[in-house]
Amino acid sequence: MPLKHSSQYVFPSTDSWMPVEVQIVVASDPRCLRLIRRLVAEYVEMVGCDPTAASEVILAVSEAASNIIQHSYKGDPGQKLSVHCRELEDGVEIEIRDNGEPFDPHQPPPGPPDELRAGGRGVYLMQTVMDEIEYRREGTTNCVRMRKCTRTPAASGGGDHGN
Repeated sequence: MPLKHSSQYVFPSTDSWMPVEVQIVVASDPRCLRLIRRLVAEYVEMVGCDPTAASEVILAVSEAASNIIQHSYKGDPGQKLSVHCRELEDGVEIEIRDNGEPFDPHQPPPGPPDELRAGGRGVYLMQTVMDEIEYRREGTTNCVRMRKCTRTPAASGGGDHGN
């Protein structure tokens, strides 16, 4: 594969699309939510998401991670969760894993956010802003995978990947 040079780095040519992935493992401490949001914000900018889609992805990931910390781990900051960002030809996929209490995706969906009650709006927001959400349990691990289409496959090529 041809290489492009910059002053410090050598990058693969962008003539052929190569997905970019990043992963972080953090403590289930609410203070880590800021770090997760920053990582996702930098990632969606790097892969070329438009500002609206980027904000929606950041919101959904923040809500999912917050729900894990608050509900799956019941506020125990000594646990871990992982966030894996993966570029797709037509957008991004974010997968969050934890080993806390299982989440039941078959519970009745929460009502709209204007309904007068405390809590329960995070899942609704996630479902509203993301194109696809999948929940599954793998042994003792909860996994939520969220996808957002941010471009048509013909227009893909990702962001500038640092070029």
